[in-house]
Formats: sequence, structure tokens, C-alpha cells
Amino acid sequence: MTNYMSLTYIFEEKVAPWRFSFIIHPQLAVQRIRTMPPSSVSAMLSRQDTLRSRNGANPNQSGRDIRTVAAVDLERGTMVAIDDSFRLWSPVTALFFIDKEGRLQLFSMNLSVTYPVSSITRRYEEMVGIFGKRPPPTDIPRGQFTRTDSPMRGEEPSAGGGRGSRLDEPTRPLTKAERWQERKNLISKGQRSVYPDAQTAANRLAENNVAVEKAKLAQNVYGRAGQPINALESMPDVPEGWVDISNDENALSSLGLKREMLFDKAVEPNFFSRVYAPDKYVFGDDMNPTVVFRGTRPDKTADWGNNFAQGAGFSSSYYEKAVNIGRMIAENASKIDIAGHSLGGGLASAAGMASGQQTWTFNAAGLNHETVEKYGAQLMGDGSAISAYRVNGEMLTKIQEVSIKDLTDANFDTSLFALKTGVSNMFPNAIGNPTGLTGGTGSMLDKHSMVQVINCIEAQKDEDIGIIKSRV
Repeated sequence: MTNYMSLTYIFEEKVAPWRFSFIIHPQLAVQRIRTMPPSSVSAMLSRQDTLRSRNGANPNQSGRDIRTVAAVDLERGTMVAIDDSFRLWSPVTALFFIDKEGRLQLFSMNLSVTYPVSSITRRYEEMVGIFGKRPPPTDIPRGQFTRTDSPMRGEEPSAGGGRGSRLDEPTRPLTKAERWQERKNLISKGQRSVYPDAQTAANRLAENNVAVEKAKLAQNVYGRAGQPINALESMPDVPEGWVDISNDENALSSLGLKREMLFDKAVEPNFFSRVYAPDKYVFGDDMNPTVVFRGTRPDKTADWGNNFAQGAGFSSSYYEKAVNIGRMIAENASKIDIAGHSLGGGLASAAGMASGQQTWTFNAAGLNHETVEKYGAQLMGDGSAISAYRVNGEMLTKIQEVSIKDLTDANFDTSLFALKTGVSNMFPNAIGNPTGLTGGTGSMLDKHSMVQVINCIEAQKDEDIGIIKSRV
């Protein structure tokens, strides 16, 4: 560890999955770098430009100590230290291990409750997807699985396991149903807490606990990259706890819908939506069936044409179909939720306004105030049933809406600000109760993606879990 250690911003840099098991416990890493000269710490950075752009840390600049900056980021978990000595996995330094299924598991339990273990394990899964395969399991010396039965950060202790108990094997990962119930229990504790910050965190966690499920559906409706979609087949990779019922005529009929309403053609449809039903074993009665609209495909002119036509008040076949779905839901008095991303968020807004049902949108296209009534539906409500999530600084919201940040971005040049305002006024705003998501990375286009939406919501969940656990 002493001579072969790299410092990496785990959420911003690509890291091979096998290297995650060699992440060093942050306390050990901090102890080491505090004894090193700044130039040595600087040499360990996998990307010095990242540290400087984030913190302004320059080892050659007077008054700056790169060791302190790195120590803070290591303790927060935004930076990790990775053992690059190519020695065997060591239980003395290791924070994680890879199990027999190729999944990342926490090994060391002596961590702050706010350390983002769940976010790092999600990042590991992202890297598995990028690199295309799971690494082999960690070769752990016999007898090294005796460890404190403390849950993963972001999880409640499982039934029968106390914080002081010892196990001979790794803790069994909680099922989706168990995680859902544990999260509900934690939310309830936070809401009953005497501490205002715990109450606030619990309320946001309750909202995000549902919103992230809708976000995962809004991601799934796009299908697999590079693979054609057949509307007569179920979607692949449906999120755990959900079932695609878009081709189940009986299930759709009970909701007032028909299969043919969900797409415009069976093979490679342009307008495309799905209906997902929750698994009661997982969610109990906490979730409703959800209609989800697909958003813009960058290379499809039909999508862009419907985007611009609706925004300008012209006819749009996509929005006509979405409004019709909303109208049928209203007429059937169905208890059904609605969701969508980008163009799909605009379509979801139209269906939500035509039905009055709870709606979740993510980086959504704006809705022209005449669209719903244009297609024969009545406006149901004022949009307050729509939760409009957007990643701060993402492209579509930036184009559509005007904010004081536009003025600061223009360096208070009023002529540039007026030009931006004129462009934004050409497009309608996204409707609903806006919820800004911090933590987006990369360009405005990068921040528009559903991956970043989900990551930002999960980061808020991790933060709120840490606050609640520190108070109860």
C-alpha cells in the first residue's frame, strides 16, 4: 500500500471492476497520505486535472495543501485509494470483496454512516456494464469472514442480526422486498424523530424511494442500446419488482387501456409506451401500475418533429396518443401512475393532465398549455400531481427555462441574457412541481441522461439515510 497506491475519483473516472476489491479503507489511506510530501500525493492522482478543477488544489500554489484536499475527498468517498501493488487481496486494507456471483460486497464495517457504500456498489455495476463482464470472486484467506454484522450503508440491520454479533460467512444480501420494508421502517423512524433534520430527510427519502422506481422504468422503456424493439414482446431487463404487462389484454382492460394504444407500429415503433405492474410481494400496496412513455431517440427525425410541433402549438401524433391514454384512464377511474423522460416526460405530462393521476417526469420536455384540450380531453387539475425531476444544468431544462443562473452564466451581459431569454421563450416550460437534482457530471447533454437522474436520486437517498441513522 505504501508505494503503489492510486487516488481516483470513483464516480468520474472509469475503473476496471476487478480493481474495486482493492479499494483501501479510507482511514488507512488518509493516514498514509498525511505522512507524505505533497508532490508524492500529486503523483498518485490518476487525473490531476480532476482534483484541480474540483477544488483548485495545486501542490505548487502557496496556501494550498493537496494532502488535506485529498483526505477530505477520501473521507467523503468521492475519491478512493486503490492498491496497485498487484499483491494478493488483504483483509487488513480492503474495504470490499467480490462474491461468488461477481457482485461487490462490503468487507470492512468500521465506516462513517455517511460513507457512500451503496453509491460505490452501483458504480461497480455501471463499470461491469461498460467493461462487459464480471471479475472472478476475491480469493479470501480462510477465517477472514468473521466480521461485525453491520448492514451495508443505506440498509437497516436484517432481522436477528445485532451490531455486535459475529458471523462465519458474509451477511446474506437483502431481497428487494426486504430492502423496501427496511427503507419504510427507517423513513417511519425519521418522521417520528424529534430532530427536524431527520424529519426533513425522511420526507425526502419517502418521495425519492418511489421516484427512483419510476425513474428505472423510464430508463427501461428505451430498451437495450442498438437492439430493435418489438412492441408485441415484453421489454428486456425490466427492473426488479416490476412486470411488463403491455401485451396482457386482460390486465390492460382492467385499467381502461388497449394494447394498440401503446404504440404506432409493432416493429421499431416511433410512438412507444409500456405499462408496468408492481409485484405485490415486493411493494405490497405501495405502488400502482405505471404507464411509461419513451423519450427522444437522437437519430429519429419523427421524435424531433413531434417535439417541436407540440411546443409550437401544432399537431403532434405522439401527443394526441398520449392525451388519449390519459383520457381513457380518467374515464375508467383507473388507479394508475404515469412517468417519462425527456420527450417521454412531455408525453407523460400530457397524459397526467388529461387523467389527473400522479405523474413523475425526468428532464422533461415542456407542455404547451393548449395541447391537452386540442385533442379532446379536459384538463384535470393544475399540474400539482406532477413531480418534475431535473438534473441541475441539464440541456433540455436549460434551453426551455429562464433562471437567474442564465444571467450569471452570461457574466451579467444583459444582451446575451436577453438572447437566451428570447430562445427559451420559444419553448414551453416543463410543468409540475420542480425538483432539482444536484450531483450531475459532464456536459449538459450528459446530465440529460436517465443514468444521471437515477444516480442523483440515489445519492440523495444515501445522504438522507445517513442523516436519519445518525439521529435514531
